[in-house]
Amino acid sequence: MKRIAYQVLVLLALQLASHARAADIPGCQQNELLGFVPESEQVQQHRQFTLPTISYPFGTKLQSYEGGFELTLRVNQLGKVACYGLKNHFDEIQALNDQRREVFHEMQNWRYVPFLRDGQAVAAIVTEVLSEQETLKGHKQVPTVPLAQVHIGLRRSGCFGWCPSYSVDIYGDGHVVYVGNQFVDVVGEHRYQVAPEAVAKLANSLIAKDLWSMRESYRASITDNPTYTVTMQLGNQTHSIEDYVGQSVGMPAVVTEFEKEIDETADSESWIHLGHSAVTRLKQEGFAFASAAGGALLNRAVANENSHDDKAMLELIQLGVPVDTVSDDEGYPQEKHSLFELALQHQRAPLVDALVDKGALRTNGIPDQQKIDGAFRAAIEGANLSLAQKIWNAAGANARPAMTFPDRGDEAQSPPQQSPVTLLLAHHAYELKNWHALEVTKWLEGLGCDLRAHGADGTTLLHIAAEAGDAKLVRYLLDQGINPSTHGRYGPALGATHSEDVAMMLLEAGTDMSLMNDAGDSFRKFSEYNHWARVIAWLDKHPDSRKAK
Repeated sequence: MKRIAYQVLVLLALQLASHARAADIPGCQQNELLGFVPESEQVQQHRQFTLPTISYPFGTKLQSYEGGFELTLRVNQLGKVACYGLKNHFDEIQALNDQRREVFHEMQNWRYVPFLRDGQAVAAIVTEVLSEQETLKGHKQVPTVPLAQVHIGLRRSGCFGWCPSYSVDIYGDGHVVYVGNQFVDVVGEHRYQVAPEAVAKLANSLIAKDLWSMRESYRASITDNPTYTVTMQLGNQTHSIEDYVGQSVGMPAVVTEFEKEIDETADSESWIHLGHSAVTRLKQEGFAFASAAGGALLNRAVANENSHDDKAMLELIQLGVPVDTVSDDEGYPQEKHSLFELALQHQRAPLVDALVDKGALRTNGIPDQQKIDGAFRAAIEGANLSLAQKIWNAAGANARPAMTFPDRGDEAQSPPQQSPVTLLLAHHAYELKNWHALEVTKWLEGLGCDLRAHGADGTTLLHIAAEAGDAKLVRYLLDQGINPSTHGRYGPALGATHSEDVAMMLLEAGTDMSLMNDAGDSFRKFSEYNHWARVIAWLDKHPDSRKAK
């Protein structure tokens, strides 16, 4: 009887397990993957659980483009996961295995703070990437040495792009050697001290993360990415870890965490993106600020969109750094600009004021029309009304900036077309957090700029606004009677936008979709890929919208 009762209990347990699996979150239908798409930062704020890490036995061959398992989720109005999609951002269906299937059961317990749109809770389409890593082959004993015999280094190489290339070496006594190579604000070798206690903390982290037991190399079979190399020398023993997009081939996430800890200990950020502590250390080492090297340093910092310490840059000017240098083609940006123009493009108001005081708009004390025109164009590129007006007013009534610029487009045509400066708003639309193009546009319109003008490559202001996702500017231009079907470089502005709000404005304004490539077929696919529920609903409701008008 006991044996029969035991078998019955086992059967009941199996049935319950089967029922639980049957209740796992289902896959989404295509129409269920349409809805409100919150920004990634908003998703992090609303997530009420810790994303799991998927672990595999040592030696499991892994390869993913983003370092993990990508899930597209429909989160309902209550913040619960309703269903999932398996396509990654390359629109490829990801293969399933036992470890990934286990996640579907865990998703039943995932909760988000409900997402709101216009004050109402709505279903949201959320993309989560779960880290995948292999377990260690075994544990290797970490050598026990005094702190004085500890050396930890990090090297980051360049890439096919603007990846910061530099190295830091940290020693147990707190001595640090930073070497800046390329795409960093401060280049060259610089030595300084950090607290030995911070190095001890880093050494303890090495042990806690079991980094000594890691592989020597985690290398993905892809190209054009930077290589990160961690070196750990304890006494006369050394262990290095090569990370080339390592998390896409199973590298444990703690390696990336340790790389960040090395940078934090070395204060790498202050050198990569100029900060006050780097300026202080440069003063301590006797750096020649009033030199060509000082001018190049300031240019790199001002031009770096990720450098935000304007006070540190202003301090360089106060220390006598030359302000008449021009950026080179090897750094950023790729075009040559004066320091003053760079400060205007990147909305660095304190630097602009300082440079105006130093005569940035004058030559031999006399207003220089070429400098005034260049500065005005740069201010328009920066889309900052107060800076544009500052240049306008500083020029004076007898040297007003030109309202057009020589526009050669992509063909470098000669002579160039004279286009209104409003079309310069395109140049930095994606870099600037404070892109106030509407205010600048209204002001320039009042000064006589033609809002309907085409640039040398066919671009119009409507296309610029659509591509930047500036719904307010798009609305203003449409309200001024600008035709939403206006042909630009590649067709109507609808094909340029990555914003559903802007796409809806242009559709409802009557964009002639027959003028788009393949009469809008690609646009529909693009909208489905981006989960644009309102756009797809509009297209379904207006099946004749793609026919020639």
